[in-house]
Amino acid sequence: MLSPVELPIYPQSFDALAWSPDGELAVAAGEQIQILTLNVGASTSAPQGQETWHVTRFRVNTFTYAEWADIYPQNRDDFSIGAEQSSSTILAMSWSPPGLARFRRSVLAVLTSNLVLSFWEPIGSKGQWSRVGIVNHVFHQDPSAPIKVGGEELRRVNIRSFQWCPPLKIPPPTNDPNPFPEPQNRWGIHMLAVATDSNDLVLLRVRRSPGMHARSSPYCVEQMALRPLKQEEMQFPMACSGSLLHGRVQSQVRVSSISCGPWIATLSSRKYFDHSATAIFAAAYGTQLQLFKASVAVRYSSSQEKDARRYEATAELRGHPVTQLAPRWNHHRITGPIEWLHTNQGQDIALAVGITGGILTISMQRSAYDGTRTNETQVQTRDWPVSEPITETNDPPRHWEPITAMSVSRDEGDSTCTLHICTTGGLGVAISLDLLGPDDHPQVPAWSKIVDNLREQYDLNRDLGGHAVARMWGLTSYRNVTAVLFTKHPTDMIEYRVASDEDATIAFASEETGDIPDEQTLFVPRAENQETQAALSRREAVTSFLLSEGVKTTVNTEDQKLIYAAACCSIVDGHSPSFRSKARKSFDRLASETGIALSEEISKCDSEPSTVPAKSSHQLDQPGGHLFERCEICNAGIAWSSAKEAQCANGHLFARCGLTFLAIQEPGMSKFCSVCRTEYMDEELVAHMYNGPLFHKLCETFDTCLYCDAKFQASI
Repeated sequence: MLSPVELPIYPQSFDALAWSPDGELAVAAGEQIQILTLNVGASTSAPQGQETWHVTRFRVNTFTYAEWADIYPQNRDDFSIGAEQSSSTILAMSWSPPGLARFRRSVLAVLTSNLVLSFWEPIGSKGQWSRVGIVNHVFHQDPSAPIKVGGEELRRVNIRSFQWCPPLKIPPPTNDPNPFPEPQNRWGIHMLAVATDSNDLVLLRVRRSPGMHARSSPYCVEQMALRPLKQEEMQFPMACSGSLLHGRVQSQVRVSSISCGPWIATLSSRKYFDHSATAIFAAAYGTQLQLFKASVAVRYSSSQEKDARRYEATAELRGHPVTQLAPRWNHHRITGPIEWLHTNQGQDIALAVGITGGILTISMQRSAYDGTRTNETQVQTRDWPVSEPITETNDPPRHWEPITAMSVSRDEGDSTCTLHICTTGGLGVAISLDLLGPDDHPQVPAWSKIVDNLREQYDLNRDLGGHAVARMWGLTSYRNVTAVLFTKHPTDMIEYRVASDEDATIAFASEETGDIPDEQTLFVPRAENQETQAALSRREAVTSFLLSEGVKTTVNTEDQKLIYAAACCSIVDGHSPSFRSKARKSFDRLASETGIALSEEISKCDSEPSTVPAKSSHQLDQPGGHLFERCEICNAGIAWSSAKEAQCANGHLFARCGLTFLAIQEPGMSKFCSVCRTEYMDEELVAHMYNGPLFHKLCETFDTCLYCDAKFQASI
């Protein structure tokens, strides 16, 4: 069971908890972040909760001059105390959707109080977390060589808030004969919405750099669309229009939070573009809510070059027609945060926004969401007071403390959607997407009851007589399990604590059962492809891909070696006659292209599974010998007896790559499946050895474990 976890930290910002789609739990505490991952095979004698998790700590407030240049004191209009004088503590953090980072995992974006947004991910076999990118550099004239800036230019570079957009998954072209989808079809196009200090709303595209470029510059950030927020859009009725106070207040308005709704496919109105989609961007601009329509058009590129982008995307940000109904919610004071509620089957999409003392929900039909048809009946608004559950005897008092975090949980089939809310006063409520009517009331979530029990235990242990409160700092969800980060405090005395007394607790609860979830079932990887296939049939898919791709284009020596290995795998595994026929054709082509004799391999294509013996030194050294594997220890040939192991003529044993079927002879060049521990070549570490188009396309197409569909990791 997932017991509560106690950490020796004290959060200093709201929304200090984030759960990645891969099960990594990030906790922000001042200048540090702690990453909690499932601890496999831990000792049962560890402290409570610690036996389940492996904790990694790293600091985020240290920068090089290349990452963050010196900032000279700015004038009155452009200076920022946070950027110039703070210790760069954490303001916000968020995991990207899966598929962006290395091994198709998620990258962690961290915004610090110096208004710098950076990317973090584990590097190396030991998984040391390192900064791998600075988003602010995209706003410099030369992103690869940022320079010192000041004044208005500095405000355009600084980032106030950010939010990851849902991945835009592109359907494959209808005339594409390739049965294997592209990475953009499976993982989608990754986009990031940011708001700068100059009140520019910017949509960015983030891509993982391919091949050898990933070692020096792991990520490429491109600007897709920009929408400046005009100051005259804000109204301040308490200040006399045209006065010095009115002008000064207007100049200090900033975007405090933003959020991107789901992408809805639309008919492409642009020529030569194959796919288009639209979404709503919501921004808390000062104390007002601003809504914008984001339109993205995608064009398929037929370029087969390794570094070429398979999909080119353009975007546009403009006003949304639903803003004509803004008088319904403009009287509310927007405080944030902002979340979207939606399901795959539902026809309604709802926006939840934190306001003073409550929650504002704006529910709209899909036709109103995409802007095709907007009228008053298609958009429903309601404000929910933040209060304890209503009883039969009295109405509970309203809570006015700020909302610290929101999180949306969905069931396995994405058919239900629930919004979870927590406040600094320890109040937790849940609102379902199906219960947004005027007669519906917020519910008490399961995690709130667990927090109350731990608070009462804290009260009894210290004999506080009921004068204790749990302050909540973060809320996040993973597979319909919600985690909450909170601290416990007395309420009738001055609290004094030293660093050694710092203590924060993470509690877990399942919204389906109301119980504490079991980690053994919670963290089992769920395959993208739910069909179960035998290992042999999965290897057949790879060999079919390699043999088919080898026929399409002219191959180089590196590609020839891959095709030869795939054909030998067909002989060893005893694939179906159709596969052995493809292997025979590949051997014939390789023999004609290289001039080397492959009669022995060709003869084995018609027989039962058999072994391809190791080649002699004469065969290895003659023209075309690059097809065969050579032991790097003794220089002898390597036989083909198994698709999992390789052994040279002198007995040296190696593991074969689970994807290319080549022998892995160099240490430190592998990646491993996080579940079945199958060993593979790491395409980034072997880029100096294998960098051809066929190898690159093979690794992109089969980017999860071939046998259990789990994701890779750097070490076992």
